[in-house]
Amino acid sequence: MDDSFDQQTIDSVTEIFKALSDGNRIRIMHLLSHGECSVGHIAHTLDISQSNVSHQLRLLKQAHLVKSKRDGQSMIYTLDDTHVTTLLKQAIHHATHK
Repeated sequence: MDDSFDQQTIDSVTEIFKALSDGNRIRIMHLLSHGECSVGHIAHTLDISQSNVSHQLRLLKQAHLVKSKRDGQSMIYTLDDTHVTTLLKQAIHHATHK
């Protein structure tokens, strides 16, 4: 197995960890791990302003950790794929493992 990887991969992994380095983004991702949500629902549930939620979602989307779809006037957000769910669950497990 070749343990080397290219600079693009290193840059992508760095962006993922940067995106995961904020508590509100972790909270948003944890909420999204339970199902899709609108910005308004996320803001209400986590008691964060809608503008802050939108900003955090934009950063998560740039890191390919969340995706969105339009539903009428609303944007609905979900975790990007099962890899993201696994990454989040593993990080939480690692943080809570004694």
